[in-house]
This record gives sequence, C-alpha cells and structure tokens, in this order.
Amino acid sequence: MKRKVVCNASPLIYAAKISIIDLFKKLYNEILIPPTVYVEVVKKGIEINAVDAFIVEKGVKDGWIKVTNLTEEAKSEVEILMKISNISRGEGEVIALAEQEDADLVIIDERVGTLLAKIRGLKVTGLLGVLIEAMYNKLITFSQLKTYFKRLLGTEFRLSIKDYEKAMKLAEKVWKKLKHKTFH
Repeated sequence: MKRKVVCNASPLIYAAKISIIDLFKKLYNEILIPPTVYVEVVKKGIEINAVDAFIVEKGVKDGWIKVTNLTEEAKSEVEILMKISNISRGEGEVIALAEQEDADLVIIDERVGTLLAKIRGLKVTGLLGVLIEAMYNKLITFSQLKTYFKRLLGTEFRLSIKDYEKAMKLAEKVWKKLKHKTFH
C-alpha cells in the first residue's frame, strides 16, 4: 500500500548526511516536499556546496522526491500557521501540504512543528522514527540502527540525551518484538 508522505527539510538533510536517504525511498516510494523545503535543502545547499543537497537533488531528478505546489488555500493557511505559532515557512508549508494532500505521514523533527502537526490531526514521525520503521520492516538491523543514531550524534543534528534515550528504548522494544516473532 502506497502512503502519502510529506517531509520537512531537516530529516532529508540529515538522512543524506548519514547516507540513509535510500531508506526513505524503500519505505515510502515517494516523498512530497513543498517548494520552500526544496529551496532550503537543494538550492541553498548547492550554493554552499553541501553534499547532502546534491543527494536530495538527485532524488528530485529521479522523481521519487516530488516538489509539490500548494493551492492558494494552503498558502493562506501557511501564513496563519506562521502567525499563530513560532514555526518557519518551510514547516508551515509542510503542514499545509500534508493537509492539502491528505497525507498519511509527516516527517518533521522540529518540536513546535511536530506538536502543531499532531494538534491538527496529522500522523508525525521524525528521522529517528524513520530509522525505527526501517528496522521494523527489516531494511536495517538493530546494530545498523545504533550506528546511524551515533552518526547523527556526530552531526549538527539537534538531539537531546532524553530524546536519544527514549528513541533507543523504543528501538530496543521493537527489536525484541521482531526477534520474538522470528523465533516463535
């Protein structure tokens, strides 16, 4: 079953930085991003010669990352979202696009954007959640997941110790369930 997935800039940037962007393609087949996210990740990234920008641009050129325009109604919603909360235009566009496209999942890491998306009834995960889902779907092992988590910690990715520990506990729980299913 194909799911509609909308993604913000940060998860794409860091997935490319730690060489796991192919997991997005394997898990979701297609990712929708709004124009501001494209500019933030690809255009501005290429200006500073960021390798991750070229990796994401290749996904766009290959057609599995789709830059999707917002309707006039969705654009108006972005302005409202930005006024009522402390979110960036990119986050606002991601939430508005997810609503416009009736998305099954939103991938966003920023706290306020995540909270706002959840309040609006959207299903949300972050990059760590994508890794846990990849492990659940047997695309990576628990050992690989731990390696990717450590790689993330070696980047500028903002992750508190509390959130890291919470994600590791969830990953361990999922891994134990998978092992139990495999052997019983």
